[in-house]
Amino acid sequence: MTTRITLADILLTEWRHIRQQTYDYLDTLAPHHLDLRLPFPESQTLGYQFWCMVGAHESYLRALEHGRWQGFASSLDEFKQVTPDIIKAQMQKGDARLAELLQTLPFETHTVGEQPAHKTVLRMIEHEMHHHGQLINFLFCHRLPIPPSWA
Repeated sequence: MTTRITLADILLTEWRHIRQQTYDYLDTLAPHHLDLRLPFPESQTLGYQFWCMVGAHESYLRALEHGRWQGFASSLDEFKQVTPDIIKAQMQKGDARLAELLQTLPFETHTVGEQPAHKTVLRMIEHEMHHHGQLINFLFCHRLPIPPSWA
């Protein structure tokens, strides 16, 4: 008997791989690292990168749930003081929700706006990868430890 691998299975596997790399990076950080900036005036903080990652993931999840974009919001705004542990916990909540949605949505027919639902998940993966590029800049600029999964 062969197991049928679905598009949802593939997307979740890819998401978990890229998100694990994010967790590996977070695990190297202390709370004060979130205030770091790159050496140019327009630089946002390292914490901002994670705020955007959490918010985009949550916002894409709401779009998947409702079938259309609901706007951007990050649950990290609810916290007075954000730490790497809080970021990771919020990300893990989103990961669990994504796994649930990928198992329960009729993925072959579900749309977000005019687009097939899988494109929303692909945008989520692309967004996370984009921020990995930003995280690399902080890693080298501030001589942060390189997580083994990033080497």
